[in-house]
Amino acid sequence: MQRINIYIPEELNKQLEFSAKSRRKAKAVIIREAIGEGLKVVRPKSASATALVNLAKMAQQVPTHGKVPKDFIKNLDYYTWGGKKRG
Repeated sequence: MQRINIYIPEELNKQLEFSAKSRRKAKAVIIREAIGEGLKVVRPKSASATALVNLAKMAQQVPTHGKVPKDFIKNLDYYTWGGKKRG
């Protein structure tokens, strides 16, 4: 484990002490649990999974079998992401 030092307001420290005493755990354990839960909110794992699913759906739209348009290379962005075709 890594050791870090932080400054917290007195009121937050009182809440931490109360929580630690009521749960009969060390303050460090309460802090680790709170940070772990807080990071789930800040950076949920599902966001990256959703991005991958969306990317896979977009990739399915790229024509790769059968009749590939003659301007496919020239308009790769259009066929991949949508938008406007180049002249």
